[in-house]
Amino acid sequence: MTVTNFVKQTSFPVGYAPAHITKWRSSRTGLQLTYIDHPSPMVNGYFAVATEIENDSGCPHTLEHLIFMGSHKYPYKGLLDSLGNRFFSSTNAWTAVDQTVYTLTTAGWEGFKTLLPIYLDHLFRPTLTDEACLTEVYHIDGNGQEKGVVFSEMQGIESQSWFISFLNMQRALYRESSGYSSETGGLMSELRKLTNSDIRKFHQENYRPDNLCVVITGSVDQQELLDIMDQIDSELPTLEAPNKRPFVDSVPDEPLQKTVVKEVLFPDTDESMGEVLVSWIGPPASDTLLNVAIDLLGSYFSDSAISVFNRALIEIENPLATDADYSTNDYVRTGIIFSFSGVPTESLRDLDDKVKELIKHHSQPENFDLIYARELIHQQRLKFISKCEKSASTFSNIAIEEFIYGNVDGSDLSKWTQDLKEYDVLAGWTAEDWAKVIHDQLVVNHSVTILGKPSAQLTETQNRENKKIAEDILAKYGKDGLKKLGETLKRAQEHNDREIPSSILTQFGQPDPEKISFINTKSYRGGLNQLEGPYEEDTTAQRIAQDTPAEFPLFMHFEEFKSQFTTVHLVMPSSFIDTNLLRYMSVIEEIFTLPIRLPDGTMLPYDQVISELNNDFIDFELDNGFDNQFQELITVKVKFEAKNYEKAISWLISVMKYAVFDKNRVKIILEKLVNSIPDEKRSGELMMYSCQFRTLFNARSLKKAQDCISNEQFYKDLLAKIDDDQFAEIENDLNKLRSQLFDLNGMKVFVLGNCTDLKAPVSSWSRFVQEFKSDKAQPIRFSDLPRSFNFKSEIGEKMADKAYIVTTPATESTHLIVSTAIPTEYLHEDIFQIALASEFFTAVEGPFWRGIRGTGLAYGASIRRDLECGTLSFIIYRGADGEGAWKTAKDIIHDYASGKLQFDKINIENSIAAIVNALADGESSSYDAASSKIADNIFKNRGPEYVKFFLKKLRTITSDQLVDITKRYFVPMFDSQHSVIFTCVPPSKSTDYEKFFASQGYDVVIEEIAADSDWESGSGSESESESESESE
Repeated sequence: MTVTNFVKQTSFPVGYAPAHITKWRSSRTGLQLTYIDHPSPMVNGYFAVATEIENDSGCPHTLEHLIFMGSHKYPYKGLLDSLGNRFFSSTNAWTAVDQTVYTLTTAGWEGFKTLLPIYLDHLFRPTLTDEACLTEVYHIDGNGQEKGVVFSEMQGIESQSWFISFLNMQRALYRESSGYSSETGGLMSELRKLTNSDIRKFHQENYRPDNLCVVITGSVDQQELLDIMDQIDSELPTLEAPNKRPFVDSVPDEPLQKTVVKEVLFPDTDESMGEVLVSWIGPPASDTLLNVAIDLLGSYFSDSAISVFNRALIEIENPLATDADYSTNDYVRTGIIFSFSGVPTESLRDLDDKVKELIKHHSQPENFDLIYARELIHQQRLKFISKCEKSASTFSNIAIEEFIYGNVDGSDLSKWTQDLKEYDVLAGWTAEDWAKVIHDQLVVNHSVTILGKPSAQLTETQNRENKKIAEDILAKYGKDGLKKLGETLKRAQEHNDREIPSSILTQFGQPDPEKISFINTKSYRGGLNQLEGPYEEDTTAQRIAQDTPAEFPLFMHFEEFKSQFTTVHLVMPSSFIDTNLLRYMSVIEEIFTLPIRLPDGTMLPYDQVISELNNDFIDFELDNGFDNQFQELITVKVKFEAKNYEKAISWLISVMKYAVFDKNRVKIILEKLVNSIPDEKRSGELMMYSCQFRTLFNARSLKKAQDCISNEQFYKDLLAKIDDDQFAEIENDLNKLRSQLFDLNGMKVFVLGNCTDLKAPVSSWSRFVQEFKSDKAQPIRFSDLPRSFNFKSEIGEKMADKAYIVTTPATESTHLIVSTAIPTEYLHEDIFQIALASEFFTAVEGPFWRGIRGTGLAYGASIRRDLECGTLSFIIYRGADGEGAWKTAKDIIHDYASGKLQFDKINIENSIAAIVNALADGESSSYDAASSKIADNIFKNRGPEYVKFFLKKLRTITSDQLVDITKRYFVPMFDSQHSVIFTCVPPSKSTDYEKFFASQGYDVVIEEIAADSDWESGSGSESESESESESE
């Protein structure tokens, strides 16, 4: 038996999910290893460091970025990511208040095991050069503009309402010297003065073997894993004596001694709606039962339309909020948070008072709804099992928390994951037990309330401050000083971008994609389904055929995989609906929250409907698309225990056929829609896409019909009609929409998951068929289902000449999307070449990454191909210099099209490998694999084994073909005669962008998202957008 430094601390099967968890700790260094064996083609690594800091310098976050700039053994920026691309892997990281976690996601064990020691070498022995710090963290370029990857990222969020409210909440809850009160991302004011020596010191103090845990999920060779970890461990310094554990060994933050209510301002010209956070420092994380109880109370107060807060504050006329949400901060002591959005500004304090009154009311045993609480225990237990069955991410998150806060002996891991006995204990609790927890944790325990209030004056103040900063930079450095800054930056970029020797990239070989174990699911036909495809012909197929009634008029497809649950997707086209009724779709999406009048006249009030739906379903919704694609389709989706199949179908009948469009309920839905719009306007990215939807598509597209800016006045007009006793007209429209949408001729039924335990898989739908049967049976063919490109506006058809600039005062960074036309056939020959070229340009450490992100022009730059819309788009995310990012992307594309830069063999191979990783990641669970199979075989008609076909096609593409495809599709993206631009910028920058895009040949339209709702356009023309991407 191999001798190892890693001592096994615990190993156990999980009792409610297909997982087995084992944990080891090195007796030599204290390095920890947790392996979660969970079936998936993906192996996921989470390399967690507990990070505590008492200031807002951003050391944890900036170090997270600098780790990827090279290690002493591999001193090349981007080597880790370049190898990752080659080994079917992707890397990422996040920094939270108490942790920095580095991720490695790989298709298969073969690539993961190669990258693991290289990745950990970067964590323990990073280069941390001054040049990397300059480009990644913060710098001033030769034009006097502030940039840096981290700076761009924080610039994009620091003025957002949620960021300001959360930071103020943390500061009010925790001591000034507490790590929990710091902004670990780094405030812009602090990033400007942060030094590389500060970051190096932070690394030395925190990135120790005993302060790092390697968490791995998926299917791996356990002995190989231990051998690799032993080799890594042997090269690390020994643990001479126990070190201070971050947070655990710090001065504890105890519950507050007094209640705090604090008003904070955030910038926005629309001062109508704010937000409220109410929070407490709760019980120790080690008290598992109490923490599960508090989570259930979070659901009790805010989980659905019938929860305490929702019923009293939201599901009412003139609602005090549009949404209530519960969350926790899983620290030494659990932070308990209720957040409310869409709160009328004049009602901020009133809401806080009412929240506390409701909590106090339910702290009395006689007022506590024990029946509802026990229903929630049953529901939340099933939801938790469902989540853990689908993905190991819940276990990896718990493993990270256990590493930071659990007992050193690893005993808490099984306590927190092995079984669900806490639910059994809580099911026996009395009203007195629950009331005591509410009283102790939420009533006598003092709270912090943050009243987030929008301020137009703060917007003006920030604009003046930003202008002064820019002026001060120019005054401080002058022309010569800026020139020197530019030269210093250029030298740093040249140093960082030294070419990685191809011998290093190729010395590790390349894994075989054939060894990736993709998940297989079984397909079965039912009803009208006569499609060709990979359908099974086994005993289950025979049982389904025998259960099919004669002349059964419903298309059915079953996708079987091992699960406790079954999901039904009822997919319908929007094309059966009258154009003028499509704008009601956001109301219809709330159909599960309406009362029901059964055929016998029995009336089920909305709260009873929701209560019973919650008991019988894990999930239920009406929304656009299937598998996050095909946005002109509408899907009713329900998930349930397989034994409830017939009950689920009965519920579909009741909701879809007999829901009542009650005046009060419709009014409440409309009021929530209206009140949520100011918050949506604060998102620059969302407003950019809104403008795109309103411009590229006509009124028949759901992309335009459901746009919040398009519909704001429509919703207000409907509310005015209701107040004017004209609801009958609205009710008639909604009933007509319902009858058109729920037409049997348009319905396609997909059943995923546990199909073998369904007693009557097809005949159970007989009553449903009778309820929705049409006079004339003419089922729509899949080839006739609507696609977004069918509904282009005149501008959308032309795709040329226009640049739309949207300004929103609540954003400091730039979002931009420029689109050109591409084919819409999924098997079109050009699509394969476009896919490979897109990956080549946007790969981590690829041309866009180095040219745009690496130089601090923007936090992200990507290319999206959307075959449903027929568009190829270049996208800038959180741009510090959107103009510079656009020009850089254009230059890169032109250099490859002209032959100035070459499509080299290694990076073409890496791009193909990155696509393999994305494909495998998209099918990482049985449910995802089933959904992907349906999308490929049926909606896209790409045929069985499409993934293999796709990869085979990619391997035949030459560099000459990539040059040709770049000329034909990518160059036109940056040509005003073949593209349309949409961008959202701060108001202070709109004039500069207008001049720039006009100089590039675009006819520029400026649209201001006005505070009082109406949008103002510089040309008076309409505007639109797009968002969903085609997933290969």
